[in-house]
Parts: sequence; structure tokens; C-alpha cells
Amino acid sequence: MEQEIKRQKRNTFFTLITTMLKVGCIGFGGGSALIPVLQKEAVQEKKLITDEELESGVVAASITPGALPVEIAAGIGKKTNGIPGMFAGSAAMAVPGAFFTTLLLIFTSLVGEKLTTQINYASIGITAYIILVLLQYILTTLKKAKNNRGGMIQAAVVMLIVWLLNGEQKVFRLFGIKETPIFGASTLEIFIIAFFVIVVTGGNFKSGWFVISAILSLIFFLIQGESHIIQSPVIYGITVSAMVVLVLVRLCMNNRTKEKFASGQIREIVKEVLMWLLFLLVLSIPALLLSPRSIFFIGEGLLSALMSFGGGDAYLSVAQGLFVDTNMITSEQFYGNIVTIANILPGSILCKVLSGIGYVWGVTHTGTVFGGICVAITGFASATAASCAVFGVVKILYDKWKKMEMFQAMSELIRPIVSGLLISVGISLYNTNCDLEDKAGWGWGSVAFLMLVIAGVIFFLQKKKVHTIWQILATLAISLVACNLFTLGIS
Repeated sequence: MEQEIKRQKRNTFFTLITTMLKVGCIGFGGGSALIPVLQKEAVQEKKLITDEELESGVVAASITPGALPVEIAAGIGKKTNGIPGMFAGSAAMAVPGAFFTTLLLIFTSLVGEKLTTQINYASIGITAYIILVLLQYILTTLKKAKNNRGGMIQAAVVMLIVWLLNGEQKVFRLFGIKETPIFGASTLEIFIIAFFVIVVTGGNFKSGWFVISAILSLIFFLIQGESHIIQSPVIYGITVSAMVVLVLVRLCMNNRTKEKFASGQIREIVKEVLMWLLFLLVLSIPALLLSPRSIFFIGEGLLSALMSFGGGDAYLSVAQGLFVDTNMITSEQFYGNIVTIANILPGSILCKVLSGIGYVWGVTHTGTVFGGICVAITGFASATAASCAVFGVVKILYDKWKKMEMFQAMSELIRPIVSGLLISVGISLYNTNCDLEDKAGWGWGSVAFLMLVIAGVIFFLQKKKVHTIWQILATLAISLVACNLFTLGIS
């Protein structure tokens, strides 16, 4: 019996690693775009965790800084295989993006733009696959909402509101509108306001508390929005103060649990943080031996990861301030090489960019490609350790109090909120492909037609229950062949 349990654990551990590696390799769009992919791979197909366990991880990851898919992978790994699974899951998710970014930085100087062009072509097929998965996730969310208190109508309204708050800029870009969006709310702001409304209302959206929270939320978005319709610092101060007071009052009113932290939970938090620091130290030893100045890069890398609220695009501004503006790397190296390559590869922007910065900085300071690779590994370790250490603390806190009424309401609304964000992600992925279409000069509608064909092929293969790997390979083949034919047709 004991041998059978050990064998099952080994099989689960292997499945965890292969599943996270697979998601890391096909994870174009990053962040929120990978939630339905994880749900499909880890929940539906491999049954590593349940829907509820995934949603718990999504909530914790969404309100912490760092690489969201890497954090969720750490949570899945910890659930299936404890501490070893936590490290294995997060590393397997982060490694593909960091590895391929470093590899392309090495080979770009040798083969020029030819390789990146073919990767761009292949990405069109993968994004068509991702968009179809996003659509399936959204439709499943609406079906599941039938059993919740608000039903499908409430879920659809939440999706629409989140999309309107978050997706204006993407829609404007799609239709060539040059106006400044009214809201343009970030993912972090969406989740902050969602928590605020749920805490204040207790999930009851027919109460007077909802009216108060809705008014304050609207004022907050009009202040923080892209257009800054309300620009008064006084109104901002009053609004934020009122929101904080309301949250504290409602927490006191709603919290009927008398649970306190056990010493074991405090030890668990301390243990996880220390183990992530050890993970960082071990992987940084080669870089520190080659160049003691790598300690400064490690410090800046950790700081940048801890400041990376608001998704991948927001991290670029953080990285510019800490690495470009301080002359650790040049603007040309950052935007001309690192960001360009990171944007055409799957995985977390944070892990890819920090690894890329590490490689460029390492080559400069050690004078060798090997030195660059060692510092790139340090960048990968800094991004992963900082993200997962903070996530681990927040996840333990969330699991402690998730039985409270407000967290139960959040569990019902997390999928509609994520689905609203995914509508914006899907439009953004399509916009990226349209940019490639314009740059290549293929003619209007070429990418849209190709993506529809690929989506039709994927849908057919899914109906025939063809394995996901073959679906992905089919999208890659169709995309590469079609894009190269488009290019030949205009030359």
C-alpha cells in the first residue's frame, strides 16, 4: 500500500512538471490569458486540482505583485506535492519563457531577424488557439453561473463592466480610434475595487451598501482613469479614506469567525519565504562567483518583481526605471532586443524580461556568453522567488479566511471577473497579429481569415477528441505555411 502511494505521488509529480512545461511553452498572452489554459490542462484533463482550488490560487495571485501564471503554478504544485511540487511547478512554468528569451538573445546576433520572423508567424497560430480557449472558458463561466445566487445575468453584467473598465484601449486600437480611454483600469485596480465592493456588500448587491460602494468605485475610476476626469487631490483623499473606513467597518461587522493564526501557520510562512531565498541564493552562486557585482543586479531584480503590479506591460515601465534609467543597460538593448524578443515568446513578461536583462548585463560585465547565461539564470530565479514568496504568504492568509461570507461571494464572482479581463486579452492578442499583418504588408483581413481557418481546424480536432499536442502542432504548421505563402505572394 505504501509503495502504491509513493508511485502515485511520483506519477503526479511527473504530470505536474510536464503540464506546467506545456502551459509555459504555449502560454502566449501571459497573465490572465493562461488561467483558462491552466483550467483546461490542470483541472479538466490532468485533474491535478479542482476548479475551486484553482480559483483560490487565482484570487491570491491577482492581488500580489509578480508573475501571475508562475504563482498559480506554485500553488498547484504545493497542493499536489507539497514544497517540492511548489518549486517544480513554478520553475516548470517559468523556465520555457526565460530559456527561449536567453537563447534568442544569443542567436539573434548570429542569424539576424529571420528566426524572430518565423516565431512571429508561428505565434499567429498559437494565439488563435489561445483565443478559442478563452472563448470556451467564458462560455463555461456563464453556464456555471446558473447555480450561483445572481445567475447568468449577474455574471454577464460583471463581465461587461470589467471589460468596459479594462478594455477600452484595446477596442480603440482595434478600430483605429485615437481618443484617450475614460477608464483604462489595470487588472490590479479591477481586483482592488472588486474586493472593496464585495467586502462592503457582503455579496448582497440589492442592499444600500451596494449603492454606496458603487458610487465610491465610480469616483475612484474617474480619478484613476486614463482621462483623469476628476483631478482634485482633495476628492481623491476623501474617496480613498471613505473606502478604507467602509472596509474596516464592514470587516468588523461581517467577521464572525474567531479563528486566530496557529503557530504552525506562522512557521509555514517563515519556512516558505526562507526556502525561496535559498532557491535564489543557490541559483545565483555561479553569477556571484563570476562577478560579485551581480549582487546589485539581484537586488534590483527582486525590487522590480515586488513592484510589478498591473501585469506585463506595467512591468516594462518598472524595468525601465530600475535598469535603463540607471544605465545598467541601454534603451536600445532594452527595447530593441529584450522587449522585442520577449513579446514574441510565450510565458510571463516578468520572467522573460528579467532573464533577458540578466543576460545582456552579464555579457557586458563578464565579457562572455557563459557569464551572461549565469546572470540570466539569476534573473529567472529573482523573478520566480520574489513572486512565489509573496504569493505563498497571501495564499495562506486567503485560505485562513476564505470561509468568511465576503470570500465566498468572491469565489462566485472570480470567474466572471477573470472572463471580463479575458475579453480584453483576446482583443489584444488579435491586435498584435494585426500589427504583424500591417508590418508584413499582407493586406487587410489576411490574419483574420487565417485565424478563423485555424480556429475551425482546432474545433474540428477537439470534436474528434484529438490530443491537445496534435492540435497545437496543427496550428503551428498551418500558421507557418500560410504566413510564408502570404510573404511570397507580395514579393
